[in-house]
Amino acid sequence: KMLAYNGSIPGPLIKVPQGAEITLKFTNNTDVDSTIHPHGVRVDNKFDGVPDITQDPVKPGQSFAYTLRFPDVGMFWYHPHIREDYAQELGLYGNFLVTPNTSDYWAEVDREEALFLDDILIENGQIAKFDRETVNHTLMGRFGNTMLINGDDKYKLSVKQGERIRFYLTNAANARTFNFAIPNTRMRLVGSDNGKYEREEWIDSIIIGPSERQIVEIWFDQDSEYKIQNKTPEKTYTLGTIAVIQ
Repeated sequence: KMLAYNGSIPGPLIKVPQGAEITLKFTNNTDVDSTIHPHGVRVDNKFDGVPDITQDPVKPGQSFAYTLRFPDVGMFWYHPHIREDYAQELGLYGNFLVTPNTSDYWAEVDREEALFLDDILIENGQIAKFDRETVNHTLMGRFGNTMLINGDDKYKLSVKQGERIRFYLTNAANARTFNFAIPNTRMRLVGSDNGKYEREEWIDSIIIGPSERQIVEIWFDQDSEYKIQNKTPEKTYTLGTIAVIQ
């Protein structure tokens, strides 16, 4: 069993212009209390989604309306702030992409892709069980043994040869830090949690801790297949593949 916002993992990419205000109606159809925390967004305290501090928990079957403003450009995300070890781990996460008001904020690219990096613990072919009554892992996190991109353990992306793509990376794992790499490509680090960097740089990989976002632009100039990797001192994991077609 997985959990999802609007039936998808990750949940809908909510794309808004800088300065916009939206109303987000959340209905809790899961089996646990929940909220929505707009991570990294400067919001009114009553809409920050912290149970028993800024709002009451949203019980199963109940709804709550969040009024959110987006003063800052960048990639942000939303997730529960109750039992993240269970609900977030099973797929309750999605992105807010706040677009700039000026056309020259970012360099020109051919397309944009949002990637959620995650892991999940599989035991005997099933998702390892959770304790419904209590949090039984330190800081509500546990390491998984199966790597995921956008909820998929066999993520694939097709791109055209010569395309330049801006990737918005979000680490939704509870405990794992990723060292993201796509070998044999030209990758430029252009931004992170709250928008554009003053100084961009060419990199071979980028470390992304839990809840962090990083923004990279990559050129795919060769007709080939590229591996998306998590490179650690002990092992290199393949997270997915990118097929370049003419």
